[in-house]
Amino acid sequence: MARRNTLQPKDWIIGATRALAAGGVDAVSVEGIAKQLGASKGSFYWHFADRPALLEAVFDLWEREGTADLIERAEAVADPAEGLRVLARDTLDAETNGIDVARTEAAIRAWASRDPAIGRRFARIEDNRTAFLAQQIRALGYDEVTALRLSKVVHLAVVGLFAARASGSALAEDETLTFMVEWLIADAPGKGRRK
Repeated sequence: MARRNTLQPKDWIIGATRALAAGGVDAVSVEGIAKQLGASKGSFYWHFADRPALLEAVFDLWEREGTADLIERAEAVADPAEGLRVLARDTLDAETNGIDVARTEAAIRAWASRDPAIGRRFARIEDNRTAFLAQQIRALGYDEVTALRLSKVVHLAVVGLFAARASGSALAEDETLTFMVEWLIADAPGKGRRK
């Protein structure tokens, strides 16, 4: 357990994310996270004004680690085919900060469905995800309309994969996403070369 005087904001954020993934946004309580961390509620207020500030930090961390960082790593790869492979590999990571990615994504999606402000932020993130995918797919030689449609298909496949993972379904096969990405690359009009 973390000691109270050594806790950092990220410890509280990770604890809150763990609670969110396990039980949804209503399960995120300052008292529960303090108990989990072996700290006092006073330690929490040293770092955060209140629970909404903590929830905002949770969403920010999820956005950065679950979208921005993945896009940044894929963008750093000059070859769009290899960039898509990197993105797929990173997307398939089962855990981040020791927390199940699929359960976190499902909890964030459920939270977004009932909180309009979070819903708007979540929609923007999904738009960013599909726009980046479309850009990478377009760079393979697909036309703009097809690239956008394919980006949505890939993103929906990830949503479905994460939902299947979260429920323990046998449909949760990482290889299916890898197969889809390889098919897109192999079938590309530009055969994976930037045009």
